[in-house]
Amino acid sequence: MKDKKRFKNTNNRVVHGKTPEERFKEIHGLTIKEWSEQRFKATPDDWYMNNMKSTTPFDFIKERYDTVTEDDRKLVKDLQVLGLTDGVINVLLDYVAIFSRIGMVHALVREMGGNWHEENIVTVEQAIHFVREEQKKYKDSSEK
Repeated sequence: MKDKKRFKNTNNRVVHGKTPEERFKEIHGLTIKEWSEQRFKATPDDWYMNNMKSTTPFDFIKERYDTVTEDDRKLVKDLQVLGLTDGVINVLLDYVAIFSRIGMVHALVREMGGNWHEENIVTVEQAIHFVREEQKKYKDSSEK
């Protein structure tokens, strides 16, 4: 049973290393120390971008709201038809969830998705930059 678990984690490759360090390097291509240093160099922005890029919109909605309704599925499909990538959709959904006081209103998300498409936002980095600029404009206008 232990061997099955070992093979499952290594994609059915046989690992020849004798020490944990050797096995880790063989599997991951870097030492535990290098992995540890690399892991702690990541900034919160790096973490957020990687999270947005590696999560599907359905998983994102499920994490945030516990369930994915049929309307949520239709919303995501509509945004994908517009040409928005999954990462950009995740940033959009997160933005609406954080700054909308009434929850995720599908009509609002669709309208914002259309605006983001017109603005030619195609990467997570562009989406985050756009959100920050919009928040800066909002903050500046409310201070006047």
